[in-house]
Amino acid sequence: MSGSGASRPAHDHRGQPPRRPPPNALFHTTHKNLAGTGTALAVDAVGAARAAMAKQTGLDKKTVLNVRPAFLIVPASLELKAEQLVAQNLVPAATSSVVPQSIRTLAPISEPRLDAASETAWYLAASPNQIDTIEYAYLEGQQGAYIETRNGFDVDGVEIKCRLDFGAKAIDWRGLYKNPGA
Repeated sequence: MSGSGASRPAHDHRGQPPRRPPPNALFHTTHKNLAGTGTALAVDAVGAARAAMAKQTGLDKKTVLNVRPAFLIVPASLELKAEQLVAQNLVPAATSSVVPQSIRTLAPISEPRLDAASETAWYLAASPNQIDTIEYAYLEGQQGAYIETRNGFDVDGVEIKCRLDFGAKAIDWRGLYKNPGA
């Protein structure tokens, strides 16, 4: 039993639980979902990101998952560039400028709050039907809005209060990819 770890103390000499190393960030090179060097949003860069997502492996580190992106998420500063990239009706003058159908099927999502972090970073995300990436939950099982009403006494009328207790968290990195941009 000496090699099983059963003899290791559950607490250190100060009575504190042992410290665990912090987990990697959601986007990290060890997860293989972060571009090593940032590149501008372009066909070649999106192609490299798609390939990296397709090569993601399962928990056994062997099974290739073939994750396919469905969404191209950009800050507002890259919205026009993203729309041009996935546009279906543009006919390029040169065949070298043709955007593959697999990239044109990405749904662009522009999020202005991303501009505060970076105006050049862009992301790919897989469909939630392919891989669970973001988990959302309601507080105490409230499936939707919680509504309260109160009849007015001083005035004829009804007061209505509505709230939505909701939380979301990334639970898996393999359905997401980030390029810091250039």
